[in-house]
Order: sequence, then C-alpha cells, then structure tokens
Amino acid sequence: MKRTLLSASILLACAIGASQPAFAQSNVEANATTASIGVPNPAVHIRETVQRLRANDLLGLVQTAMPPAQFQMLQGAYEMGRNEPATDEHREKFAETVARYADPNAVEILMAEIEPKLIEARPKAEGAILMGLGAMQMAIASPESDLNEEQRAALRMAVPGIEQWAKSTDFLSSASMRRALTLVTDAVRSTGIYTIEDVQQLSLEQALGQASSVLVAAKQALRIYGLDLDEIADSLYVEVLDVDGHTAKVRTTVTVFNAPISKEMELTLIEGRWYGKEAVIHFDMHDHDHDYSSDCRRRPKPEHKWRLGDACAN
Repeated sequence: MKRTLLSASILLACAIGASQPAFAQSNVEANATTASIGVPNPAVHIRETVQRLRANDLLGLVQTAMPPAQFQMLQGAYEMGRNEPATDEHREKFAETVARYADPNAVEILMAEIEPKLIEARPKAEGAILMGLGAMQMAIASPESDLNEEQRAALRMAVPGIEQWAKSTDFLSSASMRRALTLVTDAVRSTGIYTIEDVQQLSLEQALGQASSVLVAAKQALRIYGLDLDEIADSLYVEVLDVDGHTAKVRTTVTVFNAPISKEMELTLIEGRWYGKEAVIHFDMHDHDHDYSSDCRRRPKPEHKWRLGDACAN
C-alpha cells in the first residue's frame, strides 16, 4: 500500500506540472511581447489553470482543459443524457453507488471492509517500504531503466525526502483512514446528489459546481498522508523553451519532497488557448465547423517566433 501511494504521489505531482494548460506566474514584459505579435504566452494559460485548481473550481478546471467547442459538445452530451428517462436498473445501480459514500453510516460500513486489510498489511509494512526504496535506488543506478539523466538526477535528490516521508507516515493507521473517509463522505453528502433524478435537475455547470466540495475533501484527505497538492502546485516553475506560431514547448518543474521534478511538454494553440499535444488527439478535430487539425499543421510566419528562455514562476 505504501509503495502504491508513493508511486501515485510522484506521478500525480508530475501530472500537475505537466497538465494542459499548466500554471505559472506571467510577467508584464512577456505579456507585452506576445501581445505585440499576436501569439499568447503559454505561461498565462498555465497560470489560469493553477488558479482554478487552487480555488477548487472544478467547473473552471474542466473549461480550461478543453477548447470552448469541446466544452459545448460535453454540455450537449450531458443534456441528452439527463433528458433520457432512467431505467429501474440504472436508477438502482446509481443509488447503490452513491449510498456507499453518502449513507449516514458510510464511514462505519467502509471501515468494516478496510480495517481487516489494514491489520493484515501492518506486519509487512516495514519490508514493503525497504523494498520500494531499494527498487527506487536500482532504477536510479540501472542503465536499463526508463529514466533519462534529468529524471535520475531529480529522483536522486528526492530520495532522502521520500524516505523520510515513507518511514514517518503511517498509511495503515485506522484513525487516519477514518479521518480521510469522513472528509470524503461528508463532501459527497454535501452535494445533495443521491439519485439519478437529483442529477437530472442540475445543468453540467451546476453538477460540477456541486462536485467541487469533493475535490476540496480529496485534497484534505491527502494532507493526512503528508501530501499537499496545493503546496506542490505553488512550487511550479514554467520555462517557455519555444513558441512558434501554433506550437510551443515548455518545461515544467515542481518541488516534491524537497527536490525539483521536471518535464518537457509540447503544446498546440487551438482557439486562442494552449493545450497539451497529447490531449489534442482526444478532441473532436472536426466539430463545430472548426478543423483543429489545421491549427496543428499551420506553419507560423517567421516574425511570430517567440523569444526563447522566457520563464515565469510564482
């Protein structure tokens, strides 16, 4: 369990740093330069998303993660779904799923399932930690691992902090698990959503707004286990390596366990906003009379070459 949480925390931290659009502080000079050539600064869009995340604005987070046309498609699909009559089977399954976390006795029910597993895992915990740390050291040292040199250096710097976190955090504590479950189940109840009919009364914007309380609770639950996503987000540094018309490359760096973890990513400009190149392939590239693929293929004019090395940080 500890090894899984350890891996998940690092991946999640990297995902925050690599999310599209990502986040950072922009400076006036960069804004003036990009405004003069008509090419938006990727760091501005990156900063907007972190502000949505920090504010626990789930609706805003979804809206900044996709072009407006894609969000309209999502709205349309949601409206079609909520206007369709629910079958008894779907109604029953939905109610059962929600009740698992929204029932007044949900924490006790969940703890009755989880606690025996915690008890069973405790005698093996120390060995699992040592194995996990050993595997990490092997990955750093082995030339056959998938890590590049930058990643090896970052992980090597992070090892002391990771080791301290892994050894000082009791992931198998029943009290901690109860606190985390209480936060999440209280948040689920606060949404007021218990049945499919409850969902059908809400627009997509309203549903995402209601669900923001669950995001808040999830962050609080992770803090119980020594992971502060807001703190990681605040540490983000974004360096703009290249902006060339409708494509860009940036390097994001976040501090995790007192060590910088960096990732380079490519961005594509669509409808005036920057999105991760890997995310773009999941968009409907021909919807709403806009061919997104033409944005990806369009070659910029030479004068639209953005200055290299511009960096923005909190």
